[in-house]
Amino acid sequence: MGLDLSGVAFITGAGGSIGQAVAVGFARHGVTKIAGVDINSKGLEETAALLSRTYPEVEFLAVTADLTSETAVREAVQQVVGKFGAIHYAANNAGIGRPFGLTGETNADDYDRVMQVNVKGVWLCEKYELEQMVKQAPRTVGSGAGVPERGAIVNTASILGLLAMPLLGVYNTSKHAVLGLTRTDAIDYARKGVRVNAICPGFVDTPLLLDSTKKALASTIDRTPQGRLAQPEEVADAVCFLASGLASHITGVALPVDGGFTAT
Repeated sequence: MGLDLSGVAFITGAGGSIGQAVAVGFARHGVTKIAGVDINSKGLEETAALLSRTYPEVEFLAVTADLTSETAVREAVQQVVGKFGAIHYAANNAGIGRPFGLTGETNADDYDRVMQVNVKGVWLCEKYELEQMVKQAPRTVGSGAGVPERGAIVNTASILGLLAMPLLGVYNTSKHAVLGLTRTDAIDYARKGVRVNAICPGFVDTPLLLDSTKKALASTIDRTPQGRLAQPEEVADAVCFLASGLASHITGVALPVDGGFTAT
């Protein structure tokens, strides 16, 4: 089923498994201008090649950038707008995990790195995405008579933004912060024609989730009602839905994509 998306999509972390799936998802639902932003240029090349094979009508712009740098983020947004003229959908997906450990035993440098990427990076992207979106002419989206909208942002948080797990104090903190930002901006920009939502994935089957980690999480996964890991494409589907006109009256939500984990 198509979501009838159109316009320009801006995706961070587009060189990783979930970001790549989001890019493919937007293409599948009708977006033909997609910008992928990542510090991993090789990953962006792989995403570009995949889109070229499967959706040759899509124009993909790869932007290599460190999203913890305000200059880099500002220039990335300017480059995309200069190429495509607008940003209608933004998926702020870039993030990192680690470290495991008690707070009293955690290195401050590790804390700074996680917060720089997972919080500051999302904040910077939102800052310049919102600055661009509010300048854009509204488009009609949604069912029936439709409603005017200038843009839609979907941030990637985590189920660990809704609850907590042991030994992940820094990561838990960063994802709670993403939800705080999402909810605040949803309020502040609702009447400016921009929706801001977040997805909260559970455990996703990506190359970053090593076999050893899967074994360590086996009992946790077994307690999930669906009893399995999510696929990147399932996370991407949630992003595309929240970006689409089908979610035109949805803003400020933290949508679990976790197989029911947070319901138990």
